[in-house]
Amino acid sequence: MDVSEHYIGINSRLVQGERVFFSQIGKDGIAPSLPKDHDRVLRYPKIGIYTGKGASHSWLWFVDLFDRFGFYDIELVSENDIRTGSLRYVNVLAMSGGDTFAIAEGLGEKGAEKLESFIRGGGLYLGSCAGAYLPLYSSKRHLNLFNFVDAKIANIAPSVPKGRTSNEKFCTPYGCAFIFHPVREAVRLATNGFIPFKGVESLLAPLYGGPPMVASNPSQIVATYSDFTEKTLFLVDKEVARETLLGKAAVIRKQMGSGHLYLFGPHFEHPHFPVANRLLLNAIYWDAQEPPLSEKGAHKEQAFLGCKDMKVLLRDIKREISNSRIVAAGLETLPVRWKIGNKIYEPEKIRVFIDAIWQRIKVLERSDRLAILRGEGESILQGSSEVTLLLRDVKRGIDAGIDTLGWAKRVFELLNRNCTTFLEMYFRTKMGQWQFS
Repeated sequence: MDVSEHYIGINSRLVQGERVFFSQIGKDGIAPSLPKDHDRVLRYPKIGIYTGKGASHSWLWFVDLFDRFGFYDIELVSENDIRTGSLRYVNVLAMSGGDTFAIAEGLGEKGAEKLESFIRGGGLYLGSCAGAYLPLYSSKRHLNLFNFVDAKIANIAPSVPKGRTSNEKFCTPYGCAFIFHPVREAVRLATNGFIPFKGVESLLAPLYGGPPMVASNPSQIVATYSDFTEKTLFLVDKEVARETLLGKAAVIRKQMGSGHLYLFGPHFEHPHFPVANRLLLNAIYWDAQEPPLSEKGAHKEQAFLGCKDMKVLLRDIKREISNSRIVAAGLETLPVRWKIGNKIYEPEKIRVFIDAIWQRIKVLERSDRLAILRGEGESILQGSSEVTLLLRDVKRGIDAGIDTLGWAKRVFELLNRNCTTFLEMYFRTKMGQWQFS
């Protein structure tokens, strides 16, 4: 049996109300055997994925991970959603990569209060890359609102280390200092052997700017950076990279109130690293608690679109997405990139959003109905059309030698919003199929 099918089977049983224990994840799920007094009953989680200000395309890796393994009860939340209390409808929040400063600024004091209340009340926070930086101690404005985990950043320096590449993603200003990224791509990690990582001594995971950490409490360290691989790309001298990374914490787990935080320096959610994927899912099973509200998800009234109307809507969306894909593919041949906030965006990232919709239209076409909110279909269709028009403007601007940064900002904002709306409909439909099967 494929490992994803194994997890889908477990989640299907949970949705149907069966009682399943952590130890029953079994060998295929790399969960250890546990004595009864240490075992835990699994809960099917309601997961929020942050897609708001400062989030990069990498939140879609969380989408892919949860979709592949049968975690369909998904809420996509913005900074405004968090500030206004939407975390009360979920028991897990996944915060992926992006611009940590922009995330902190977007959430602000109110968002920080809501996030802390969520965790202390039993919520599970999964921070990857930028999401791992966010709760670490900092004196910097906005970031100092999120001092939840007493750990230091090891890749900070008063001056920029000499780089081995002119890569623009090498470092980021941090007040009077700099956060620098010593390597990219796959690195090797060693675990401490504690649950929920018990049973895996070593694994690979990709690093794209996430932190090496020095925890004040060593018992909070779940995994450390142990070695480099043949695929590791060094951005600084190898000796500097060794001193900065190796032996430092790669994953921290901290209890806060009744809840927990997991801070992942590397991207455990990346689709090409199956062992890391399963360890992250096991962390959810181990630490996710019941959501604080029994009416989880009941705050949105939904309707169902029958087969005939569904096919018409999907056909129209598919046509517009196809147009966008064609224009986006043409942009990828051009030597252009944009700096938006503290992040560099290449044209290749445009198709990451577009293909997230394109690939799932085919899945929805096999459904017998769509679970859809009022006006949602029209919004997706209009958004898809606007993306195509904007991409054509970007292409014309580049050909004419015009600065396209403003258009690019608008493109990524619109891609993010349109993709979010489509995926909300997608997961609502998938979850509905399970609940009514």
